[in-house]
Formats: sequence, structure tokens, C-alpha cells
Amino acid sequence: MAGLIPQTFIDDLLDRVDIVDVVNSRVQLKKAGKNYKACCPFHEEKSPSFTVAQDKQFYYCFGCGAGGNALGFVMEFDRLDFLPAVELLAKNAGMEIPREAAPDRKVTKQKDNLFSTLTESDKYYRHQLRSHPEAKTAVDYLKARGLSGKIAAQFGIGYAPPGWDNLLKSAGGTDDKNQLLDQSGMIIVKPEEKKQYDRFRHRIMFPIRDQRGRTIGFGGRVLDDSTPKYLNSPETPVFHKGRELYGLYEARQTLKEIPCLIMVEGYMDVIALAQYGIANSVATLGTALTENHLQKLFRYTSELVFCFDGDNAGRRAAARSLEIALPEMRDGVSAKFLFLPDGEDPDSMVRQLGTTAFQEQVQKAQPLSEFLFEQLSEGIDSSTADGKARLSKVCAPQINRIPQGVFRQLMLEELSRRTGISADNLRDYVATHISPQQRAVATAEKIPTARNSLENFTPPNATDDGHYAEFDGSIEADQYSDLTPIRASKIRLSPVKFITALLLNHPALAESADDLSFLDKSTDEDIQLFLRVLDVAKKNPHYKPSHIFAYWLGTHGNQAETKLLQSLAASELYHPPVGTGRDDHQEFTDALAHIISDAFNALPVAERAMHLLQRKVLNESEIKQLHKLRLQLPNDAQSNELKNKIKQRLVN
Repeated sequence: MAGLIPQTFIDDLLDRVDIVDVVNSRVQLKKAGKNYKACCPFHEEKSPSFTVAQDKQFYYCFGCGAGGNALGFVMEFDRLDFLPAVELLAKNAGMEIPREAAPDRKVTKQKDNLFSTLTESDKYYRHQLRSHPEAKTAVDYLKARGLSGKIAAQFGIGYAPPGWDNLLKSAGGTDDKNQLLDQSGMIIVKPEEKKQYDRFRHRIMFPIRDQRGRTIGFGGRVLDDSTPKYLNSPETPVFHKGRELYGLYEARQTLKEIPCLIMVEGYMDVIALAQYGIANSVATLGTALTENHLQKLFRYTSELVFCFDGDNAGRRAAARSLEIALPEMRDGVSAKFLFLPDGEDPDSMVRQLGTTAFQEQVQKAQPLSEFLFEQLSEGIDSSTADGKARLSKVCAPQINRIPQGVFRQLMLEELSRRTGISADNLRDYVATHISPQQRAVATAEKIPTARNSLENFTPPNATDDGHYAEFDGSIEADQYSDLTPIRASKIRLSPVKFITALLLNHPALAESADDLSFLDKSTDEDIQLFLRVLDVAKKNPHYKPSHIFAYWLGTHGNQAETKLLQSLAASELYHPPVGTGRDDHQEFTDALAHIISDAFNALPVAERAMHLLQRKVLNESEIKQLHKLRLQLPNDAQSNELKNKIKQRLVN
């Protein structure tokens, strides 16, 4: 085990490298004021919207929303995982990566033991396929499906023999080994019945491998009438179904370049296509498609083809995949949908058509744009004025989920063609139709200065030490809304996002934040995110935005939050330079006072009153507030007691 990379090393590495040098070695930059610009390498554009801020040490594209630090750029541009990207930057900077075992030594050791247990189980199942007396049933099934011994070996297919404790006897025996079998999902333990037995029995076994080729779990297909037909390993510390894809490791081993990946439904589909020389297929692991799946896939390919049955169930599955895919459709990637005839699957189709004809079907797959409009237009007569209005209404929230860029513009133009409404008018209309659940992390074409973003704001009168573990870049993403679009060309920052943006760029401002007790109680996601950024800034007032991005991704592992922080920090790129009269400290404290005041006013009347009563000294404004609160209290025993306390305080 390579160990953990300390946060301090990541900080030092980012201090040592210059993002301008890193980016310029891959993309030609041009000086533009104090920043650098280029056409974005992550989406097609004619006018440069890709900006690199040398003083802040991060990049941001105001077209597609791509952003991050030097490390993030190398990961995205070179398509590297986290650790290889760190190693590359460290090598170029002449730095040796230190490794730490603490404080996660136990976790690291546990994962190592689980990998060893799963590897041993994998070897056991493969041996059983060759040697067990009842393996003929499994071999005959595989031959009937047209699989060769070579392809079976490539995918590591094995056999779990019938019986309750075959694997348990082979790989277990001691309490420690049995515990590892349990933790890896290979056996089922029922302590109340004092029973433990193999999870997989009389099944063909498909090992599931991670990006490094390590066995992390299994899928098992039954060979009799037992249920379920397919059984997958449970979630474990090394196996997360929402992140992993069957066949991706094998595809990467077979193909040097992967221009396209085919998403199919099951293990046998992947293997059958590989048998016919189509090595670029993958499958989810008994779970629905996730954002993490797509983010991982688009690191290795620019085109994804979803392959579904053509029946109603297949159409519904395609519609769900479409929902997940839209926020990931940045320029430079594409998605298509291939619907097979009823009763057919990729396995049967490739055997029926052959390799060339099947690949032709894949090439002719329906583009995502066509499928989207087909889905949304169902039941709408777009030849009428009412139908055109309805079509615009149902399409707007979905188009709004697409990242800014050429593809989004083309979707607007297609909607314009179908409705007869100008693309400019549709752009404004789409920008106002956004749902909290569907709001994607994106930016608009322009971001105003802090003063403009708070043009309606009136200040009130009243006065972990993180480590980077070895992770594969598949990160759970929370539903955080990004900057709120007002018009197609403008975004207004809320007061909370404004002070978060200021804090990201000027962490020393954290020293100005004292009493935040009201904010601690808030359930608002933006406020809670601000408080966590504030905590990092208080501990590391010397940080640049690039350090915070690295800390956030490494410590919290939250890609959606990291993207949001990057977009907020980027708003500072449009602020006037030093010397133009802007007072960051004053704007920060004014906005924070406003937010605290709103949080205070959101409290119940009694809580507000009790809080003011706890203060040793009340100013004139607070005295007036306390008097008003007394009048607002209801007439009950508890409230009357509080009223008397307020009266005494006001008299004194």
C-alpha cells in the first residue's frame, strides 16, 4: 500500500508549481490584463472564455464551467487519476511524495486485507470452474452462450459450487478470516441463529474489477430455478455499486484508445460483445446509472451509447439515463441511444447480425438531442400556438440543466426551430425556468462584480487536518445549487454566496467573523457551506483558492461542492483591481452582518427575545427590538413570564 499523501504536501506542491506554466505547456495562453486567456480545451469555442489567474493559481472557463487548480487541470486534460496526477506534478517540480500511514492505518490495513480475501475468493471460483465435479453445468451454459475459453479467462469467469460452506471452508477457518469473508460480502452471517454460509452457491461467477484490476466484488448468475437470477456483492469498504462499472477495466486493457463506450445492461452482454471483437462495452452493477458513472466514463471516452431494449421498460430506463446525462453533456462529449427490437439483447443481436452489422447499428444510434425532443414532444401538437408554448415550457428546465457551451446553444436553436420562437428570447426564458432539484453546477456568460451582485442589498443598522487517500476520482455528489441565473448573460450572487466568494479569494477575512451562533443553527445549504469554508480559512489564512479546492476535494471528496466553490471563486476574476476603491473587508463584514440579521429575524419571537436578554449591554436599536418583541409575544403563562423579564430589563 502506497499510503496517504499529507495535506501539507499538496499545499507545498501547489505552492511550488505555477498553474500558468502547467496550462501553457498544454494549451497556448495569451496575456489578458493580469490574467491569461485561451480557447477552452474542454469544449469547442471560437472566442476565448478560458481564464487562468496566476495570482489566484486557478483556472476557470466561463463557457462550460470547467475550473480548478493545477492538479485538477492535469487530471482533466491528461485524463489521469488523482495519484498519477500528483506524481506527475511532483516529478516535474523535483519533489518526492511523502507517505503517511496515520491516522487511517487501520482503515488502510482493513482494505488491504479485504482485497486479499477477494483475490483469494476469485482464484477459488476460477479453480472450481476447471475442477469441480458439478462444474459441467456451468461450462455447458457458457458454451451454449457461445463463449470461448479465452474470453472466459480474460474476464476471470468462475464457478461457485452448490453447498452452504465451500468457500467458507476453503478461505475461512479462523475468526479473523471468517470476519474478512463477512466484511467482503462473500459469506452471510446470522449471529442470532449462529449460522454463517456462502453468499454465492451454484452460480457462474463474474469478478468485478476496479481501475487497477483488483477484484472488489462479484456478480453471480444462477444455474437452476433459484432466485434472484443475478446476485451481486453487497456494498463494502472497497465496493461501491454507484461508482464502479463492469467491463471498464477489461476495455482499457484491450484498447489503447476508446473513442466510444457502449452501455449495456448485464455481464453477459459485455462478455458476448467482447467475444465478437467489440471490446468497448460496460454495464452498471445491478443499480441505476449515476452521475459518478458518467463522470468516470467520460474520462476515458468522448462518446457514450446507451443500449436498451425497445420495449416500454427499456424506454423508461433510457429516459432515466437521459435525466442523469444532461448535466454531464459538456462540449466535447456526446451520448446516443440505441433501442433493440423487442425480445433482443446485445448478446442475441451480435450473434444474429455479426460484428460489422452490430457496429453499424451503434453508429446509427439516436443522438441524445433527438431522443430528448422526442420524449418531451410526446402528446404535444407543436403546430399550434398552445403546443409551441407547452413545448417551450417542458423543454426549458431540461435545457437549463445542460452546461453552458456550444451544445446548449444548439439545443436552444433546435427548440427555436420547433417553436418558431427566437433563440435569444428562448435563452432568457430558459434561464428563468430552473428547479432546485435539477439545478446544475454551471455559470453564465458574464459574472458581475460584487457590488453589482449586491445592488439590492442594504447593510443593517444594528451594530481537521486532511489527507489525500488513494481514491479513483469517483466521488459522491450532493445536490448543491450553483449561482442563480437572472438573465442569459448575467448571474447575481446571493449575499451568502458573495461572502463565500470573498472568503475563497481572501481567507484572511475569516478573522472578521466572530459571533455566528445564529448561522450554526441554519439548515440553509449555502450557509452551511460558507461555515465550512470559514473553518478552513480560519485554520489556513494563507491559503490561495487553489489550496482550498485541493483541500475540499481531498478531505470532503465532494465534486459538486468543489465545482460550486470554483465558480464562486471565479467571480473575483471580474472584480476591479486593487486601488480602485473597493474595500473587501467592509463588504465582507456588511454582508455577514446582513446574513446574521436575517438569521436572527428567522428565529421564533421568544428565542430572539431571550437572546437579547442575555446581552450585558443593549444599544438603542436592540432596546427598540426588545420592546417590539414583547408586544409580539402571545398571552400564555410562559410568554407572560418572559414579558415580565423584558419589562424589568427595559426599566433598568
